[in-house]
Amino acid sequence: MRPPPRPDRQKSTASFAASEGAKSSRRDVIKQTLPGDPPHEITLVKVNYPPGTGSPAHQHANGVMAFVVSGSIASKVGDAPEQTYRAGEAWWAPVGAIHRVSRNASATEPATLLAIYIAPTGATAEQLMKPM
Repeated sequence: MRPPPRPDRQKSTASFAASEGAKSSRRDVIKQTLPGDPPHEITLVKVNYPPGTGSPAHQHANGVMAFVVSGSIASKVGDAPEQTYRAGEAWWAPVGAIHRVSRNASATEPATLLAIYIAPTGATAEQLMKPM
């Protein structure tokens, strides 16, 4: 039986994964139609950032709220200064603002956030998060 990997080796493996093309991932958690006219949906998306990864600059046509579940996320919305949010913290990206930075603030630990969108019924993932 092999001994478990040493913690220092696990961190270097995570850093290696980031440098070797690890990517962020997105998964719809729930989508629900809201009452009212015009019709809208609320969508909750889980975003996982491996160490040292992030998303390219993008725009949220309908705005978005983000909540950090674990780790820490560096974010820069519009011309505001870049900020780092930790687990339990949240922020709002207003309608039409350019999200210039959205990345894991750590080179060694993963980070997860929940993105909450309210958009017209049937909005696609590309409409919720439009690359710049």
